[in-house]
Amino acid sequence: MQHNENLGIGSLLDYHAKNNPKKIAIYYEDTLITYKSFKQSVVSYQNILKQILNPKQTKKVALLLGNEPMFLEVYFAVIMLGWIAIPFDPKWTNSEAKRIKEIAEPDLILINDLFKDTTSYEFQEAISLNKINTVKFVNEPLSYTHAKNDFYLGFTSGSTGTPKGFLRNHKSWLRSFEVGESIFNYNKDDILMAPGPLNHSLSLFGATHALHSGASFCLTTSFSAPIVFDLIKKHNVTVMYGVPTMFHSLASLRKEYTQPITCLSSGAKLDTQIKNQLQLVFPNTLMYEYYGASELSYITYATDSFSKKHPESVGLPFPSVQLTIRNQEGKKLPKNHIGDIYVKSDFLFSEYFKNEQATKETLTKYGAFIGDVGFLDERGALTVVGRKNNMIITGGQNVYPEEVEKVIKKSDAVKEAVIIGLNNVHWGEKIVAFIEWKDDCHPDLASVKKLCKTHLSIYKRPRKYIPVANFPYTHTGKIAREQIKNNLKELAK
Repeated sequence: MQHNENLGIGSLLDYHAKNNPKKIAIYYEDTLITYKSFKQSVVSYQNILKQILNPKQTKKVALLLGNEPMFLEVYFAVIMLGWIAIPFDPKWTNSEAKRIKEIAEPDLILINDLFKDTTSYEFQEAISLNKINTVKFVNEPLSYTHAKNDFYLGFTSGSTGTPKGFLRNHKSWLRSFEVGESIFNYNKDDILMAPGPLNHSLSLFGATHALHSGASFCLTTSFSAPIVFDLIKKHNVTVMYGVPTMFHSLASLRKEYTQPITCLSSGAKLDTQIKNQLQLVFPNTLMYEYYGASELSYITYATDSFSKKHPESVGLPFPSVQLTIRNQEGKKLPKNHIGDIYVKSDFLFSEYFKNEQATKETLTKYGAFIGDVGFLDERGALTVVGRKNNMIITGGQNVYPEEVEKVIKKSDAVKEAVIIGLNNVHWGEKIVAFIEWKDDCHPDLASVKKLCKTHLSIYKRPRKYIPVANFPYTHTGKIAREQIKNNLKELAK
């Protein structure tokens, strides 16, 4: 069936339910949810939501939901009403969650038991979905919305640790779905898996695409390499979205799955050794790496053969993506010259929520700029050299050193702290804290670790702490980060 380009995500759900009612929409543990059943659940939640809130106005709904079918049923109900879904991360600290709630100002907060079991925070006004009677409104019609409407408010850390909310509209993801299918060569006949948390855009994107297009989606509560492998084998998964950390864990298994599978890796470059190991576990794998961002979706992609020839490159632009490299003044640079990476495409986000300044800085007349630096070669292939804002990517998650440093420096024993991302085969980058203590004889590492545990999500916490006698400084009095990176062995003594 051809998608009506004026309608938003989920507009094909009724078609799938009527024409293929017994097809599995979601595989989850021992539960099989058909498209007929999934559609009925979405209809049911839509009617419950309309009873709680005025359906004539766009609403923002915070989803404090764990990785289970209920998340996807409620999420589709919300976005197909033309409302905005705001997935909350159970790994956020109490202060992070409170701050994001203040920024987002949701009209409704929904929570379920699975989320409660895995988090340290909860809001008094939240409505528990496990206590709502979801009587099936079988004969009620589904509500659809226009493709131009915003549907998703996600949050990414800011350079100062202040979270930034990015808004996505239906059309930007629908266009991404089309392009993903054409490049990665998959469709409604595939069984997709994205075994990360649904509150992250990578896994949510994979699940949304699968259920919109009529494919099957294999849902996991959390990531465990042995469990994920067994599910791939059990359900004959044909496409898997993941970050390098996941593929590294899978590559370490002493198992083999011989059926064809397409692996789509994003978040950081995949180590060649991991790829070789992965090929032993999945001898019939078709490997793609792609470079993208929550705000920009797909940017470039690289096949396995391309990566072997050009290991440093992140690949060629997706169809309809235009890349330019520019200097500080915005002047376009020639091939092989390093500069700021600007992206023009149909997949870009709408704006940073309530942050006009950040939106202007990112969505420029030259395209979108998210702080990455790199160059284009003669073939138009992109190499990303680094990040202007020192951002670290660890296990597919973005971490800003300034936020972690600020927390560490709350300790009375710390004179100065610098966070560096060290290249690591498993994590992509491992967070290492270099600390200059006020008193060499009485370093208080216990207080630092306690502060990190209290104020930082687990993936932001340093994995190693190294004492430093003196930090190098620039002539302007700032810590010379590049010098630290270049002299890590010296400092780590």
